[in-house]
Amino acid sequence: MRILLIADPQIPVPPTHYGGAERIVHLYCQEFARLGHQVHLMAAQGSQAYGGRLHIHRAPSLRYVSRSRRKIQFQLQSLWAARNVDVVFNLGRFDYLEALLRVHKPLLHNFPNPIDQGQIDFAEARVGGPFAFHLISENQRRHAVIHRPVHVIPNPVDAEAFLPGDGAEGYLAFLGRLTRNKGVDTAIEVARRSGRRLVIAGNVSNEQGGPEFFREQVQPHLDGDRIRWIGPVNDQQKQELLSGAAALLFPIRWEEPFGNVMVEALACGAPVIATRRASTPEVIEHGRTGFLCDSSERTIDEFVDAVAQVPQLNREHCREAVMQRFDVRVIAPRVLHVLHELSQGGTGP
Repeated sequence: MRILLIADPQIPVPPTHYGGAERIVHLYCQEFARLGHQVHLMAAQGSQAYGGRLHIHRAPSLRYVSRSRRKIQFQLQSLWAARNVDVVFNLGRFDYLEALLRVHKPLLHNFPNPIDQGQIDFAEARVGGPFAFHLISENQRRHAVIHRPVHVIPNPVDAEAFLPGDGAEGYLAFLGRLTRNKGVDTAIEVARRSGRRLVIAGNVSNEQGGPEFFREQVQPHLDGDRIRWIGPVNDQQKQELLSGAAALLFPIRWEEPFGNVMVEALACGAPVIATRRASTPEVIEHGRTGFLCDSSERTIDEFVDAVAQVPQLNREHCREAVMQRFDVRVIAPRVLHVLHELSQGGTGP
């Protein structure tokens, strides 16, 4: 097949540091090409090509005139990029794709973020040709009323790119944006009460309240020893962090659509201790690849108890779960099946 993948224009594919969605696009491009498909990509400046054409697009500025101009420009650019392909796999925003829908180009739309019913309604009102939604968790599906075909396929990881570690260094790890929603403050308290070292990797968020949260709830606890922050990490640094960790703490307070870092930790053999919320029960097998804790708000006792039980878990089981359920060599063929059905004018089951 000739496939056009579309990513948002802010971060290149593949990303250097932060960019979970762009890393997913990279994995799909790489695997589709390996399987013999012609892969075209529309993405941010600095992206790489995967055998087919590379189309660069740029993010609009905050000015309304600029944003309107960019939206029109994107319509034309996406039409040009898709003119000779069989199907479009959109992993970016939906509201720029009206032109493709008007020409009835077969399209699979991925939802990497929490679902907004308004976005679903917006999309369904404009769809004319072969079309399907790609959700990354059953939890997403439960949060919207969808009339078009839906395929729930989790995000992939390249398990072979992650070398398993024995966790002998014994520290706990936290990896993600340093925000309240991600629960880094809970991770700090769990480590302190467990008497374990905590290594924190991630960026200070520039979203509203992000710098203040870091300054007030995180920074005062950083001592460079028991509680250490190493900043954003690249792929190699991430692997070293997760391979050496006894466990990853994932105490989220929001409806995380999927949580790629959970799968990456498991690929390194590190069990995951997480809030039982959103997609975490779809990733973690309680008592086998980690532990699910009912609340990170009312008490931290469950997390502390789970940390004490980590030695009972088999790290090989963690990696096996990823190879069987989330590896890109397992996930990509499932997506390709949907894309093929769409390219033939169908929508799949």
